Amino acid sequence: MVSALAIAGAYIAGGCIPLGPYMLLATASAALGVSVVLILMALGVFGYVKGHFTGTPPWRSAMQTVFIGGVAAGVAFVIARAIA
Repeated sequence: MVSALAIAGAYIAGGCIPLGPYMLLATASAALGVSVVLILMALGVFGYVKGHFTGTPPWRSAMQTVFIGGVAAGVAFVIARAIA
């Protein structure tokens, strides 16, 4: 039960990073730019921490995470635009 609550909390907290700007800013176009910057920074931090714990050089891990996460987010954005 504790692990399910931890996972749910992590999803909620993680979702606030890209969605927060949309709740706080007046226009979607302004929120998109802020959201992209915040998520790339978060990916860098998460990658750096991952590298610290896995033995991979932290900066290399951060760059890999930013690249892979950025490409995945970009592809998801393009697919969503194509569907909508």
